[in-house]
Amino acid sequence: MKAWRALAVAAALSACGPSPHPTPQPPLEATDDDAAEPERDLSAVPGRAPTPAEGRAMRRLMRMAESIRSLRFATPVPFRVQDRDVITAFVRDQIDAEELERARIFYVAIGLLAPDLAVDELIVRVLGEQIVGYYDPEQSLMVVREDVARELAGSRRGSQALGEAEMVIVHELVHALQDQRLGLGERYEEERSIDGDNAFAMLVEGDATLAMVGHMIGQQGQPLRALTRNTALLRMMIRDSPDAVRGQEMENAPPIIRIPLVSRYLDGLVFCASLHGRQGWNGVDGAYRTLPVSTEQVLHPERYAAEEAPDAITLPELPELAAAGLVPHEEDTLGELEMGIWFGLGSDTAERDESAAEGWGGDRLRVYRDASGADTAVVWFTTWDDEGEAQEAEAAARAVTDRLASTARAPAHVERRGRAVLVLLDLAPELKEAVRVAFDAFVSALPPSSASD
Repeated sequence: MKAWRALAVAAALSACGPSPHPTPQPPLEATDDDAAEPERDLSAVPGRAPTPAEGRAMRRLMRMAESIRSLRFATPVPFRVQDRDVITAFVRDQIDAEELERARIFYVAIGLLAPDLAVDELIVRVLGEQIVGYYDPEQSLMVVREDVARELAGSRRGSQALGEAEMVIVHELVHALQDQRLGLGERYEEERSIDGDNAFAMLVEGDATLAMVGHMIGQQGQPLRALTRNTALLRMMIRDSPDAVRGQEMENAPPIIRIPLVSRYLDGLVFCASLHGRQGWNGVDGAYRTLPVSTEQVLHPERYAAEEAPDAITLPELPELAAAGLVPHEEDTLGELEMGIWFGLGSDTAERDESAAEGWGGDRLRVYRDASGADTAVVWFTTWDDEGEAQEAEAAARAVTDRLASTARAPAHVERRGRAVLVLLDLAPELKEAVRVAFDAFVSALPPSSASD
């Protein structure tokens, strides 16, 4: 599942590749000397080197990124200028077709993607529309789109105000700082669930977005702490703001692609603001040492502070399903964020049911495929903070399965036992009893309430 999630981060949102932990160095000196560009053979990288004027503008933005984020570059970041076609080709090259197909089948099985959607082409269109510049995780360099590079070269020298394109480049340079100073590369390579990947991306993007917010209010003479000490106000402002990621392709993308992408910026911003409000940038830096383990912790920063961990759920082997010819295809954890999107399938008014998902305690789902590979079935164990939350989740799940009934191959099954809810999709009736018995055994070993009670 990592390929699809990694693509959105690596190509459009600048997740960074491995990097060493260098010894701290003083900030880069302001200079007009074009020789300040790091000497490195980039002839194999598509595109061209910046012009002298572009190089000066880009180095100015590096110094600004250092000031905004209160981190110093260990080494200058090399830049490469590419046109839109080359950038789109880069996005396409990042797609692992086999892993993407596994992810597509997984989300189709639970109803979050249409069976006939060409996900690879959608991702290329969405990300190609969004990219102004990005930090290349393999080359450890910044890529800037051709038209944007020309715009940077014509920007007013010495100005502390940033235009929209400059804001994007500084945002990306914050990712380079994260890579050089906070071990982002090593963290990025770690294996995580869907939920864990989303939480990680929310930290990375929320951090860089907070730096941008800090710069904007600083231009108005206000310290960032004035905002981060009141995250409730910040959250209210975000609710009333337009989407952070704009564009026709993005607007038309399915909620399961669009909402997690936008959440990385907005919900991630509130999470990082809560850390900053308590300890300044040191608090944000510390989150890279102790990562949020779930989107629940990001969406509810007080639960991160309390170190509230999700319930550990291990799905049983279920030999009866194997005997019937069902083969496990993929197993993962959606978490509170994507669980809310799934619950949104049952709503007429919202694409994400945050209320029903808020009491999430843990989940684990396994998608099976039959011998032909054409049909799927889903076994999904979920837990909730208490019985009341589980009742709300059960009702939301039933609303979803009622909506999915017209395309289902077998009647869905939803049942609650205490604070646990079982969901079965497209599973033959004669196999459901074996899963229910295993679910009862799981519930009998479950603590009566989650860590939050």
